[in-house]
Amino acid sequence: MQKAKLCFILLLFLLTAFSAWAAVSEYSFASTLGTYTEISGGTVLGTVTNDNEVFNALPLGFTFSYNGVDYTDVSVVCNGFIAMGPTALTSNQPISNAATSNNVVAAIGRDIKSRDTGELMYLSSGTAPNRIFSVQWKHWRRSATATVNDDISFQIQLQENGNKVVFVYGPFTAVTSTTNQ
Repeated sequence: MQKAKLCFILLLFLLTAFSAWAAVSEYSFASTLGTYTEISGGTVLGTVTNDNEVFNALPLGFTFSYNGVDYTDVSVVCNGFIAMGPTALTSNQPISNAATSNNVVAAIGRDIKSRDTGELMYLSSGTAPNRIFSVQWKHWRRSATATVNDDISFQIQLQENGNKVVFVYGPFTAVTSTTNQ
């Protein structure tokens, strides 16, 4: 009887593991070298004092399929990530925190804030079926006081053609800091 239970549990575990692997295998990942090009003319979110804000239900301008669900809007979180859908929660750890939003796309995913010259902007560009929704963090920094001279810029792009998620990293200047932030 014990062997039968053990075999059943092992079989159940294997079926669960294979089904989880199948879902992940539907996605492909690639790395390419490219050029960071700042976007302009988009919608600016908040002010240069942005820190831990969330901007909910921003229209993509097209339908984007992510994790098997179609979305027409996203929410932008100042801490370097977006969440698919109309609402998001702020978090410094968007992927490893069970209390945060689902369907997160994180380029940085840590506690960051705008510099005095910083800007958070989004822009929908292009024509169907090649539209791109871009969110840009320009001149941001880690939030620890010791990192006030950081200067980081990056983008998250959702590309309509192929439902691609693209991370574009621009110039990074990060000071050495022993502060655990």
